[in-house]
Amino acid sequence: MAVDAIVKDGVIVNNGKAASETTETTSNDKLGEYKEQFMQLLCAQMKYQDPLEPTSNTEYISQYAQFTQVEQMQNMAQNMALNRASDMVGKTVQITEVDESTGETTSVVEGVVDYVSYSNGDAYVSVNGSKYSLDDVTAVVDSTYYSDTKLVDTVNELLEELPGVDYVTLYSDQSNLEKMLSAYESISGDVSSYFTTTELSKISQYALKYAELVEKASQTSEESTDTTSTTEVEET
Repeated sequence: MAVDAIVKDGVIVNNGKAASETTETTSNDKLGEYKEQFMQLLCAQMKYQDPLEPTSNTEYISQYAQFTQVEQMQNMAQNMALNRASDMVGKTVQITEVDESTGETTSVVEGVVDYVSYSNGDAYVSVNGSKYSLDDVTAVVDSTYYSDTKLVDTVNELLEELPGVDYVTLYSDQSNLEKMLSAYESISGDVSSYFTTTELSKISQYALKYAELVEKASQTSEESTDTTSTTEVEET
């Protein structure tokens, strides 16, 4: 029965959980089967060889050494993959799932790796509550860069929704204006690497327009307050 171990924050949290017995055969299992078949054939060949013309032991040793070498290389590659997976815990990754029959991308997932699990020698990463094969991880993204790109997407989406600068009003556009400007100000990286000169100019115009509208609204409120106070005094 296969064993499924989960590593979270560098610690094995369930060493000994049995995995499903219907788990797909791994390359290590296949190599073991081939090695066993080779040994069976080798024994049969030695048993039924012509005693007058025996097969050279050197040939047997050479063939067996090839299997051993492949096995060692495979184990080394597997250990490297498992170490690589463990290093991903807490990092932001991009996962691309591909339909094996068509070769087309079926989904692209981005998120932080919560933990890594191992089953039958294969590594799986847990992202957004779902488990994905390590082979499906196509990129490891810097958390700051990832956060910035999400903010940039928000800014661009809101820019598309806002009317022209001359037609912006606090009554209908205040929420989108504030969200867009807040997202823009939260970008920690160099904004010139995310936006074109034209886009930066447009954002600046919206910021000036927003400040102008807020100031006018404040003045109107003060005038209204003064008028109310004057009226109350006159009535008194």
